[in-house]
Amino acid sequence: MVATGLRGRGGVALWVRVVVCMVVGCVALAVCLASAGMAAASAWSIQRTPNPAGARYSVLSGVSCASRTACTAVGYFANGAGVGMPLAERWNGTSWSIQRTPAPAGARSSLLFGVSCASRRACVAVGSVTNRSGITVPLAERWNGSSWSIQRTPTPTRANGRGVSYLGGVSCASRKACTAVGFSGNSAGTTGVTLAERWNGSSWAIQRTPHPTGARVSFLSGVSCASPRFCIAAGFFVNSAGGGVTLAERWNGTRWAIQPTPTREAATYVQLVGVSCASPTSCTAAGFFSIVTGIEVMLAERWNAADWAIQRTLYPDHARFVRFAGVSCASPTSCTAVGFFNNVPGIDVTLAERWNGTRWAIQRSPNPAGATSNSLGAVSCPATTRCTAVGGFTNRAGTGVTLAERYS
Repeated sequence: MVATGLRGRGGVALWVRVVVCMVVGCVALAVCLASAGMAAASAWSIQRTPNPAGARYSVLSGVSCASRTACTAVGYFANGAGVGMPLAERWNGTSWSIQRTPAPAGARSSLLFGVSCASRRACVAVGSVTNRSGITVPLAERWNGSSWSIQRTPTPTRANGRGVSYLGGVSCASRKACTAVGFSGNSAGTTGVTLAERWNGSSWAIQRTPHPTGARVSFLSGVSCASPRFCIAAGFFVNSAGGGVTLAERWNGTRWAIQPTPTREAATYVQLVGVSCASPTSCTAAGFFSIVTGIEVMLAERWNAADWAIQRTLYPDHARFVRFAGVSCASPTSCTAVGFFNNVPGIDVTLAERWNGTRWAIQRSPNPAGATSNSLGAVSCPATTRCTAVGGFTNRAGTGVTLAERYS
């Protein structure tokens, strides 16, 4: 969130550098965020999405569907001057169109990473903004059915040289109850803690989140709220040995608490990137882990109201690196996870897998013709047979552009 769907196979340290690069507005991130998704039984299809005029690159990093005919996707683009700008697009059941999104005056960079829509007329998007002083702080914008407006969000008190705070994921249980999560730390991403903020219908407030014992740095990448009193946030932390470890925290309406999560054997680092709760007793988190050889493998874990357990996922044929970047559960027995994998020719292609209550199965998903890199970074399923996934791809001209795919 994430910081989600990011490439780079050098371990947690590289991931952290990419995240920090993203939140401070690095134009080069376009190359890192091109890629695709996957789908079920040949039923995924590519949708035509617009790109801002004159954009050097553009990508969609989050999506939320209030219904089958109302989806909102957010991300960012680099304008002609190379400045990162917020991007929002809306699906009306027929086509995608760009919405006008404000950017803070004088900002060096404004990026949106995640979005949640409680209804067609109520959406909240979160991300980061780098101000004139070069300090990166949280950004939140709200859709009221006719326009987007910037919301005032608090910034954590900095200490020990901290200079980056961002919100990477958001979930709204209702119009008056939204929770956003992210990170607050130094600009190098080597020290820092998890961040959570809550919207009560009138203002945002920082919530206290626990820091894993012995952790050097910790991140929350995604969050899902089944009700105003039940949220699960997922991410990872770097332990004292320098390894990446899964992290899950639960909100019970009063406070956040860390939940024990299993880690794959022989994994050198592990990250949970997205999470989705169909109910307070059924949540699925998705991400990836790396083994000592550097190979990356997708990861799914499931919460059954008592504990988390690793699920068996299917590894695509002829794949070298595989990542899940987002997940959405329409019901306890219907979840879809998306991301990308690197095939034998060395091209990143879209990935989608579906959980039917018993097992995960790979779905066939298309890739744009002539694309050199494809990735799906987020997915939203308003029904068990309807999903929308978004991300980006690199076209024949070498430009990063938006990507949306629909399962129906």
